[in-house]
Amino acid sequence: MKTGLFKTLCYALGISLLASPITVPACTGIQLRARDGAIICARTLEFYNDLQAQVVVYPRNYPFNAVSPGGANKGLYWKARYAIVGINSMGKDAIADGMNEKGLAVGLYYLPGYASYMNVPPKKIAKSLSSTDVSAWLLSNFATVDQVKKAVDSGILINKGIPLYVNGGIPFPLHYSVHDADGKSLVIECVNGKLHCYYNPLGVLTNSPTFDWHIANLQQYLNSRPSDACLKVGEDSIRSFGPGNGLVGIPGDFTPSSRFVRAVAYTQSLDPSPTADEAVTQAFQILNAFDIPKGVIKDRTHPGNNVYTLWTCANDLKNKRLYFHTINNRTLHMIDLMKYVNTDKVLFFPMDDPMEVVQN
Repeated sequence: MKTGLFKTLCYALGISLLASPITVPACTGIQLRARDGAIICARTLEFYNDLQAQVVVYPRNYPFNAVSPGGANKGLYWKARYAIVGINSMGKDAIADGMNEKGLAVGLYYLPGYASYMNVPPKKIAKSLSSTDVSAWLLSNFATVDQVKKAVDSGILINKGIPLYVNGGIPFPLHYSVHDADGKSLVIECVNGKLHCYYNPLGVLTNSPTFDWHIANLQQYLNSRPSDACLKVGEDSIRSFGPGNGLVGIPGDFTPSSRFVRAVAYTQSLDPSPTADEAVTQAFQILNAFDIPKGVIKDRTHPGNNVYTLWTCANDLKNKRLYFHTINNRTLHMIDLMKYVNTDKVLFFPMDDPMEVVQN
């Protein structure tokens, strides 16, 4: 009976039972503001295999060359205006999450089923970026969210370039979270070949659907609150068994929509930390609730694609410090960009055993 009803609903809604969704990376990003004015943007990164990630410092004037369709580096060529610290993958210049010396931070997030890029004519390929090049381009050229929005609104070309080293022959379907040291936040999405920019006062981002859908979905949770409630019955009061009943009903699963709602509930409810250091600790404490242990999510159609949390990181945009821990090493590490801001070469730090450790 249940199976028959499920099939009937699927057919009524036009959903194909043959088009089973595959498991995709499931990142969660947040932003916190400390009382001393420091902005902390933090995120988890999930994938279904080891990305061989490293922390990288790129110097000013570092030459970047964007990927073009077919995987060749025939896209936009430019040199970095600002020094960058970020986390790469597979030894490539694709920055999954990073921050520059001006306190601008950019993160890549999966947007499967929605992100689709531009049919760039051959004569304009040399002025275009692939989806995985956008973060490096933004970090190396801009200092604020407003500058980023102006640049995107003036027109950037995101081609259908495919990095040869990963992702099975399709462009990475991505959208982008941008934060600056003043606390402004922006989401950039390319849907059906058209760019969309959204200011993001919540500072939260997950995955599909698009950002505007997630904002509309929050209307279902307007009664959620951090304070407890009780029911008055005459002269008596009925109370819950324990604290936290104000958040009863917010979703606890790992779908992007549920993680978005939960991240908003946590970040909008907490008491701000006094300092940047304490806000970093607070960010990791929040994101512990979004950790996906290996094997908890299983893809029945692709058994090897079981998403799990590879690392969690936080950018202190005031002090230009990148904090992180990994699935293999839960010790909190920190790389201070300003210590290396005048380097003239690329520096690499292994994520599981870097040089700098946060002292408690």
